[in-house]
Amino acid sequence: MKFLDEVKIVNKEKYKKYDIKNDAIGTIIESAIRGNSFLIIFPSENIYGDDILVPVKIKDLELVKDNHCSDEMILEDLPKNNPKWWCKVENGFIINLLGEKKNKIAYDYNS
Repeated sequence: MKFLDEVKIVNKEKYKKYDIKNDAIGTIIESAIRGNSFLIIFPSENIYGDDILVPVKIKDLELVKDNHCSDEMILEDLPKNNPKWWCKVENGFIINLLGEKKNKIAYDYNS
């Protein structure tokens, strides 16, 4: 999972307070992973309603569609283009542009 990918929440009870509809598909709108979370936008189903913007833990997300955002596009979205901030989830690891794995165990996003 990375910037501009489409995702859905798998742990819906945890995010009920945000009024996200069941099986709603959102988009990762920031490249940086903060607090083991991606910032996700869920479009409003009402034409005049506000979109829902919520940080969601990586472990609570499922990839729906890989939008094939290039590493260069991700880097452009980050503050001051700092390669340590650039992140994606690949093969169960959080990885930055320097190739450093930012967690110790695959699929253990809290490590």
